[in-house]
Amino acid sequence: MGPQSPQSNRVGELRPDAQLVESVRLGDTQAFAELYERYKRGVYEYCFRLLRDRDNAADATQNAFLKMFKGISELKSTAGFKVWMFTIARNEVFQHLRRSRSNGLPDEDDFWETESPQEAYLQQEQTELVQRALGELKPEYREVLLLLEYEQLSYAEIAAVTGATLSSVESRIFKARKALAKKLKPYFK
Repeated sequence: MGPQSPQSNRVGELRPDAQLVESVRLGDTQAFAELYERYKRGVYEYCFRLLRDRDNAADATQNAFLKMFKGISELKSTAGFKVWMFTIARNEVFQHLRRSRSNGLPDEDDFWETESPQEAYLQQEQTELVQRALGELKPEYREVLLLLEYEQLSYAEIAAVTGATLSSVESRIFKARKALAKKLKPYFK
């Protein structure tokens, strides 16, 4: 076994995003594959929760990664890769939502496929209620809750992803939580 190149690392160690971004800029397809593997699930879930359709979420995810690959040389700060990646995904989602509205396509009512064990039925039912209520929020409110709760982004990172001010993000989160609580109140007394 030969010496490791400067781009590689010990088995099991994860290279930081900034290092992977720099490697992708130099044409390292393995680094792109690592970024893809690291973020594909989170980006897909984010897209799916906003679009509520598996095929559309898969398309948005694929388009987001293609745009990331094509535009990675334009990323100013390699340290901000995660925010930048979710910003691209957000743009793909909202572009799809705009197209859907202009085409008059209805939203699907089903949010999750359910295949839970019988003893977990109550928990599954509660999860579905929350997901359904979340799906009924306006996209800009649903989006901030998803980024906060599922992607664990800070308010500042959410502001960067959405292009909104910090105070606007705080307001959206407050309003989204209030609307969600009101919608769920009859079910969780």
